[in-house]
Amino acid sequence: MAATRNLPPLLSVRSFEAAARHRSFTLAAQELAVTQGAISLQVRKLEAFLGKKLFVRLARKVELTPAGMQYYEACRRLLAELEHATSRLMRRDRGEVLIVNTLPTIGQLWLMPRLAAFTTAHRHIEVRVVSDIRPLDMQADGVDVAIRVGPLAGRRYARQQPGIDLTLVQRWDGVCADHLFDDVLVPVMSRRLLAQGGPIDSLDELLTFPLIHTASRPHAWRDWLRAQGTAPPAQASGLDYGHFYIALRAAQEHKGVALIPEVLLEGYPGASELAVPWRPATALRSAGEYYLLTHGAWSEREAVATFRDWVLREAQATRAFVMSGAHGQGQNESFAAAGSVA
Repeated sequence: MAATRNLPPLLSVRSFEAAARHRSFTLAAQELAVTQGAISLQVRKLEAFLGKKLFVRLARKVELTPAGMQYYEACRRLLAELEHATSRLMRRDRGEVLIVNTLPTIGQLWLMPRLAAFTTAHRHIEVRVVSDIRPLDMQADGVDVAIRVGPLAGRRYARQQPGIDLTLVQRWDGVCADHLFDDVLVPVMSRRLLAQGGPIDSLDELLTFPLIHTASRPHAWRDWLRAQGTAPPAQASGLDYGHFYIALRAAQEHKGVALIPEVLLEGYPGASELAVPWRPATALRSAGEYYLLTHGAWSEREAVATFRDWVLREAQATRAFVMSGAHGQGQNESFAAAGSVA
């Protein structure tokens, strides 16, 4: 009799991989449509199976242990290969399956609200959305289309432009990049907190409030302030959150001022409770942009080409909306009128 395979439960592996990718049990639960407690339970089961701690649980986030990081890389690769093989097999009998990999917040606030219109118009294309922030290897990861932000290879950026601590892809061989949006960061806070502190007429006044930081862009405040000739506060006051969506939620809950890509504000459900209290006279574009990534090896597939054309049209409409100022005008602007253009 063959020896029993020493394999962990697949549900535990999926839960761990999602939590490790997001560095958040909450976001993993949202992706897998379960409770945070269910993710925590599956991770504990996997840790018991392995006899190893995979996470260090901190106050507001989780970090991988060295063993967790090693195991995550293996799980990520194997799950991607399994998903890609499954998708190829299913395409033979059920039409096209399209795997879309997106950054968490742009996926949640921009892509997902629009996706129903696409799937209704193209019922033969099954879209599967996954999210993480790591640089992709589009062939090895089995990704058909991706949405990422970062500096474009070969493009020159000015030294004073705020940097982006993310890389688009691991390797560019065969990868095509279509521009979606510029990355323009704006400070955002709750209208209630702004009313309590009074109108903000200068950058110095803005810095009297706690600053909300994001782990995915840890140097955003520093670079944004330096681009305006202002030194960051000696003590980094404020709180640290994993992603822009959580930072937006913290701002909505009056915890301080978050620095957010302007394109994300349109789709945030609590936008009417937020305001941009101050912005520089000239928009500060970051040293990088949002791109739609495809690979030349399958860019001519009907599903990929159709989805690409649709995303580019939606992005053009969003750019026009942002440039029109329809989401607010001037200092201390609110987003009460913000809404989807899809």
